[in-house]
Amino acid sequence: PGRTNGMADFSDDDDLFEEGDQSIMDAAERFGVLGMLEEPAKDAEQTIDGFTEQLATSPEVLALGNSSLGDVGMVYLATALATNPGESVKTLDAEQDGIGDEGATALAKVIKGGALPNLATLSLTNNKLGGAGITAISEVLSAGAWRTLSSCDLNGNAFGDVGLVALGGAIASGAFAQLSKLFLDNTGVTDAGLVDFSAAITREKPSSAMPKLYELWLSNNNIGDTGASALFAAFQKGAMGNLGDLRLQYNHLSDGACTSLVGILGNYPLSNIWYLGLNDNAFTDAGLRVLEEALARGVLPRLEFLTASSPQSTPAVQQQVQDTFTHRDRPAKPPRK
Repeated sequence: PGRTNGMADFSDDDDLFEEGDQSIMDAAERFGVLGMLEEPAKDAEQTIDGFTEQLATSPEVLALGNSSLGDVGMVYLATALATNPGESVKTLDAEQDGIGDEGATALAKVIKGGALPNLATLSLTNNKLGGAGITAISEVLSAGAWRTLSSCDLNGNAFGDVGLVALGGAIASGAFAQLSKLFLDNTGVTDAGLVDFSAAITREKPSSAMPKLYELWLSNNNIGDTGASALFAAFQKGAMGNLGDLRLQYNHLSDGACTSLVGILGNYPLSNIWYLGLNDNAFTDAGLRVLEEALARGVLPRLEFLTASSPQSTPAVQQQVQDTFTHRDRPAKPPRK
């Protein structure tokens, strides 16, 4: 295998685990990363031999966060996983490690080959993953990998709409069926991406789109009324029916988003919501009053925490919303679907 545009070219290598007696260097060559093994040596724990030794102990957790792993270290890990797929590993923590698209692509390649088949928790927070890296991972998830994943933290990566739409495609293919936590704060998502994401996950069978998801974080992005309304419409169609924690703080939601949100509330959409984060958006007193009227009618019966202040709204109306929320009469809680 060669290299294309600085990335490893894996187009002609689909069967990493065909040969049971494959050596590390053979794996690296077939994996398309042999050239990277000539990079300056990293800490002993972050070499191929170091990762191979770790995997030999059958660990449940690979704790690699804050270790400056980088793309080279991730390629080393992937190469080690090519000979030992890490069946015991339940958690991969590689947050704040400087991992970019090349490292993510290397990880995706080895996942496709069967690595980390029992992974439940993935944390890639605050790395350098772009659209290409998330797309590479999403494609192997679409093919059936990591169906045991229950928590995925991608906060603080600038993959933007390209990455979000790729995730939507994976979800539409049945990925993330066991996922309960999806963290996408500060990822550069805009209205356009959220519209396409919402369309993708509701195109076939909306009720199968992340049916066990409880926490969805989309704060600190560039989401406005159009994107939020598309997401709310996906909820109304049955997507993410178990959602209990929705965070949209620090976006650009205005009064229109408040109206769209209230418009979907009724028999089932968001009836399981326990935490709703809307603070530091762009809605005014008018939007807050729409939300307050809905709360007074008894919508969102399981809601325990609401943050809904904004720079454009007045303290008096903010307090009024909180008072209504605190003292509202709640109907009998609907049964869990």
